[in-house]
Amino acid sequence: MNINPDIFKAYDIRGKFPVELNEDIAERIGNAAAQFLSKLLHKKSITFYIGSDVRVSSPKLKNALIRGIILQGSNVIDVGVGTTPYFYYLMHAHNPEAGVMVTASHNPPEYNGFKIRRQGGRAVAEGTGIEKIKKLVLDEKVYKATVMGKILPAKNYINEYVRFLAKGFKLNPINTVIDTSGGSVGLVLPILLTRYPKVNYKPLFFEPDGTFGTHLPNPLDPRSQQFIKKELEKGGFQFGVIFDGDGDRIVFFDERGNAVRPEFIAALFAEEELKKNPGSTFVFPVNASKGVQEYIKEHGGKIKLSRIGYVFIQEAMIRNKAVTGFELSGHFYFRKFFFDDSALMAWLKFTEILSKAKKPLSELVKPFERYVNSGEVNFPVENKQAVLNTVRKNYRKAKFSLLDGITAEFPDWWFNIRPSNTEPILRLVLEAKNQALFDEKLKEMRGLIK
Repeated sequence: MNINPDIFKAYDIRGKFPVELNEDIAERIGNAAAQFLSKLLHKKSITFYIGSDVRVSSPKLKNALIRGIILQGSNVIDVGVGTTPYFYYLMHAHNPEAGVMVTASHNPPEYNGFKIRRQGGRAVAEGTGIEKIKKLVLDEKVYKATVMGKILPAKNYINEYVRFLAKGFKLNPINTVIDTSGGSVGLVLPILLTRYPKVNYKPLFFEPDGTFGTHLPNPLDPRSQQFIKKELEKGGFQFGVIFDGDGDRIVFFDERGNAVRPEFIAALFAEEELKKNPGSTFVFPVNASKGVQEYIKEHGGKIKLSRIGYVFIQEAMIRNKAVTGFELSGHFYFRKFFFDDSALMAWLKFTEILSKAKKPLSELVKPFERYVNSGEVNFPVENKQAVLNTVRKNYRKAKFSLLDGITAEFPDWWFNIRPSNTEPILRLVLEAKNQALFDEKLKEMRGLIK
């Protein structure tokens, strides 16, 4: 069997169905995951929780995955169709020995994949076992137990999950637009919203659609944003959101239909927390705006910077007992959510803040707008290290950090440039105190990189 090794990523397994990822490969992945995790726990048989998103290929891949696990002798509880954070919740709250979520997150509909977790909800990623599962799959080492595993009885855990999410949140009257992209959030959010009758919402694409026929399940894609922007521009709403296909990312929009940068949302979370708990700690990625970091520090908060990627954000949050964390891609992490990410918890927290605020969202974020910001700019580069060496040499007078790529700071501007883990791309974020300096330095960086 020809298996493309590139389907094994740093944090999960992902590929096009059925060309790169099909039922035979899914069965082998299930078998290999069961081999690896049972050996890790020194047991012949363990129990997996298996969840899936709404993609058309998910049922076939899930069934094949389950066959592979049972063949190894381990047991399965099918927790049904839901969001990835729903799966994370079950892994933490119920603490099974292992789990797999069948999803390709925000990727186009032809993709699918697997997120593997071990006891305690810990990710099986690069450095924690995914490379060993990859070796078993590529070596075609299928293990057949003398006694096959079983599919154990399951129940619908969605209501339990909603009760957990809603605990402690009180939402005042507010008007909003919500786009669930035809994804898994459409199965959970309507149940959650019954608890908040004061939230008046305009639903967009709530009906789950595994083909994502209305728009791609990536909320950062401008083509996906056109529908919610059109609604918000009509007026009468205080904000809007788009969830991605599996509910682990969220993008916020102000009352005018403008996308709000994730670090501004994180700053609002931090500001609210510091009113109750001065001195709290928050985890930011290295490419987050300096303006937001300055604001939080001025208000008594502590910022810990992290490498980009959910494994690193989680580790930094746990190590520092941080309240919240985030990534520019729209992931928000919460201590209250087992230091994991949850787009629905981000929605609840934000809606509570805005429903009590006396200013529109566009005004609330103005104090954070201290720098001109580039956003993340991607540069196709073959020899990434050679370019990084050139950049470092050119800006040798800067204050440097090598936590993730190169961060170089000057008195009135700074940048972070880092290599992609999966593509021949360098990603740049640059900020400056004024537009003229920003234009000059971005042009300078473009010339240097190219």
